[in-house]
Amino acid sequence: MKPNQFAKKSMRAVDSIVNFTVLIFLLSLLLYGGYSIWDSNAMYRLADSTQYAAYRPNHPEESLGFEELRAINPHVFGWITVFGTNIDYPLLQGDDNLRYVDFNARGEPALTGAIFLDVRNNRNFTDFNNIIYGHDMARDAMFGEIGNFEHELYFNERQFGMIFTGERNYGIEFFAFLLVDAHDMEIYNPLLADSAGKQRLLDRFERDAIQFRDIDVTADDRLVVLSTCTPTATNGRHILVGRLTDHVEDDPFAAEAVRGGGIDVLGFGWLGLAAGSLLIFGIIGSLIFFVMKKKRKEERLEALKEAKEAAIKEAESSGVSPIEEEPVKKRKPPTATEDFMFLILKIFLVIGSFIALMFFVFGVTQISDDTMSPAFREGDIVFFQRMGVDLVAGDLVVIRQDGGTQVRRVVAVAGDEVNITYHGLMINGLMQQEMHIFEDTAPFSEIGVEFPLVVPEGYVFVLGDSRTRATDSRIYGPVRLDDLLGSVVTFIRGRDL
Repeated sequence: MKPNQFAKKSMRAVDSIVNFTVLIFLLSLLLYGGYSIWDSNAMYRLADSTQYAAYRPNHPEESLGFEELRAINPHVFGWITVFGTNIDYPLLQGDDNLRYVDFNARGEPALTGAIFLDVRNNRNFTDFNNIIYGHDMARDAMFGEIGNFEHELYFNERQFGMIFTGERNYGIEFFAFLLVDAHDMEIYNPLLADSAGKQRLLDRFERDAIQFRDIDVTADDRLVVLSTCTPTATNGRHILVGRLTDHVEDDPFAAEAVRGGGIDVLGFGWLGLAAGSLLIFGIIGSLIFFVMKKKRKEERLEALKEAKEAAIKEAESSGVSPIEEEPVKKRKPPTATEDFMFLILKIFLVIGSFIALMFFVFGVTQISDDTMSPAFREGDIVFFQRMGVDLVAGDLVVIRQDGGTQVRRVVAVAGDEVNITYHGLMINGLMQQEMHIFEDTAPFSEIGVEFPLVVPEGYVFVLGDSRTRATDSRIYGPVRLDDLLGSVVTFIRGRDL
């Protein structure tokens, strides 16, 4: 093979590698999109009540499946069902009120959490104010349907539920739906014991209820308060209040099919999954087809050229003059030098584009601790964009700190007055309601900054979501915008990476 031909073949091989690399990069983006869809659906599927159907106790004497779940996780002590909804879950009580914010009923780490009774309540429901917590999730998972009780028709049609404590069944008769503050200690007080306090709480439920049903509840009754986050207020809570009874009503929805909200895929069920799979495989197949077609064309042209050269050599060796073809005007093929320069330029463009994307437009970091739990867990891989944005309270950012990187949540921007006391976080004189924060916000008075403070121009004030463990602006003060690497775009769950 001539040196010139060898050089051309080598450059074509390198060019194919570059094209293949770009193709793999684009396919990776496509596959990541598919992974995100799968991961989201997997989370909702695992949170759906149908995942626990095998453990559901029908009667105390027929609770083998329920006992199996208790053997897996001793914190499981009961079961709760709200008739006419997908709320049909094991009931747990942890060692504190944070454990089952991001662990499921099997005791496994899960952003979906579990349904759990306040740690201060008695498991036998002997208290007046029994508070049960659960996440507000889409697709009717966990306590995702509590917000529907805001509508009068929904509230009126779903009056009853039941609780099984491992020993006996109790009925629930719901009578009030409210929007409250997570720090409202009058409502979130499971230790309420005096008759006057009980009556004040009952009066409050009637006075502030969005929906109310008069069923003559008295201070001698026992209450069940189902509490979940709201999507509209930063620390707002929807609560559904019921009276505990000794009689379990018949379920008027028992004949209806169970709706498995967690298995919905793209809103179109398995049809959506099939259509999405066909689309992805169609794109991948088309790309592979065009690459192979181009390669076969190049090989065919090369074979024709070699056959022509061989025919000319054979004719010359036999003394026969080769047939002269009529000259055809065509563009002069590039020389080996030109091919080489074009290839080098292409490689530089590809590498330069990747560097520009990853070092000037986007970035990636890995969560190294649990100070942003439950939003992120240790090992999660976070993607962020570096382009300037107008930050607002609630935005997640990646910052340089202590020689490394941290992911933190913006709670105040330039000009805002921040005050943190043992009552919580105040911005511009207003107590903040943070929907996804499950720990009290307190100052670090001995080693931290002094409050109140005003965030200077060119700075933001950031906090970790795990307020008892995070090192944040309470320690090192407001963060310069120049020290922000970017704002979070998306993430991949670490899954113990």
